[in-house]
Amino acid sequence: MKILIVHCHFERGGVTQVVENHVHCLQGSDEIDEVALVSGPRQSGLQAATRESASIWSVESLEYDSHRDMSMGVDEQAQNTARELDDLCQRAGWSRQQTVVHWHNHSLGKNAASPLVIQHLAAMGYSCLLQIHDFAEDQRPQNWAYLKQSHGCRRASELDAILYPHGDRLSYATLTTGDAETLAKFGIHRSRVDVLPNSVRLPTGELPEFEVATQKVRRAFDLPADFRWMLYPVRGIRRKNLGEFLLMCQLAGRPTIGAMTLMPDTPMEKKSYERWQAVAERCVENVVFNAAHHEAIQFVDNLSAASVVVSSSVAEGFGMVFLEPWLASRSVAARNLPGVTSDFINHGMRLDHLYDAVQIPGSPEWLAAANRQFQDAKTNAWKDVQRDVDIARSQSTPDQSSGDANDWIDFARLTPSMQIEVLERFNTDAGFAQEIRERNATLCDALVTEARPTVIDHNRNIVATHFGPENQKQQLLNAYRKAISNESIPVSEVQSDQTMLDLVEHSRPFYPCRVEQLD
Repeated sequence: MKILIVHCHFERGGVTQVVENHVHCLQGSDEIDEVALVSGPRQSGLQAATRESASIWSVESLEYDSHRDMSMGVDEQAQNTARELDDLCQRAGWSRQQTVVHWHNHSLGKNAASPLVIQHLAAMGYSCLLQIHDFAEDQRPQNWAYLKQSHGCRRASELDAILYPHGDRLSYATLTTGDAETLAKFGIHRSRVDVLPNSVRLPTGELPEFEVATQKVRRAFDLPADFRWMLYPVRGIRRKNLGEFLLMCQLAGRPTIGAMTLMPDTPMEKKSYERWQAVAERCVENVVFNAAHHEAIQFVDNLSAASVVVSSSVAEGFGMVFLEPWLASRSVAARNLPGVTSDFINHGMRLDHLYDAVQIPGSPEWLAAANRQFQDAKTNAWKDVQRDVDIARSQSTPDQSSGDANDWIDFARLTPSMQIEVLERFNTDAGFAQEIRERNATLCDALVTEARPTVIDHNRNIVATHFGPENQKQQLLNAYRKAISNESIPVSEVQSDQTMLDLVEHSRPFYPCRVEQLD
């Protein structure tokens, strides 16, 4: 088999890391003759080892639509791109029948022609494996509306037929079982959907000793001698729910120091991130931002110095933060994302320090206002999208997360402005702070209590066994074999009455921090 891995770009980030892991896992396979990566011109995120193991091709029209000339219509663009990809394969001596096109995030809305390119390639005889990391339908209204407009669709169901095509040479892959079931409910035959969880491996085989890393971090950030490093190893974009991370810092208190590692790149995300930095300067004394940007500190230093790794994220495609720390013998305390964590728990992991909500008490009036703002945020996020979406949203099941006595609300359901209000009050009102600590005593304990060695050993072994490179290799090869021979697999079941908007809405809760727009 020849494997052509496609994405819009290979800049540093999540998908690029997944692709590099795939290349690493496929090295030395007797069934794979050659691997090529193809994207738009942005490819600076690829490491030297990847460039040595695979051919690197570039096609201008695969780039984000926002980064290139868009004078050509989407149908014509798709035909030209498919032809160019076919020419590259033919010049390399690749036969169409033995080539698998492994396309990442074709339906996200960054390149509107991608779904049509795939249909053209399938018609030529290429087997196409469409791996979905993120859904445009998952609180990305601008992406979804752009796709709908680009393809001239009047209704959501018309766009669904373009974004999620059925066909003899079309297969799908998802990062989680939950996303695979969403595609099956939509009508993609379940035997055509593989679950390809990310491969988990640390960037180096040698981690510095805890004491060495701790002293290095202490000197770099001028910290007290008795500090505890509570690491949030992510890029601080909106869905990472940084307000809740700051609340974690307040709940843990000194000598714990919370560490947010990476600043975002895009203008909107940077505005949100810098706002949270300003909030922290006012009312959170035990936090360090940009912990991964210090010239003297590497990722392994931050990880080795950590007493606990945390996550307040409200949405993840896969959830690497739930797995990777265990390989470094570090425990994880995190917001539970059942669509992600259920796969890990089903493999036998003991994730004892997950929490489902952070209870914030308030008066009936304040809680009523908070719930109104929650609903307004949800409505406003999709206000510019056509009416059929509004109908789908209004008919969706409400995702209430408040106490039976209706005297609290989950912190993540608060709009960022109300989250800031809570953080400021926590800092100045000792009684309010104590009540929050009492209501969230289990979380408070998880932030300052390290996991037992037996739990760490147990989870580390499961991560290494079920999410390591060798297991990933076999999963990839199985998916590629099926893609090559999938004419015998049923194409589809009865088409669902529900749109992908409906199905994704029901599988992933809404949180206001994800869609906040800052001027």
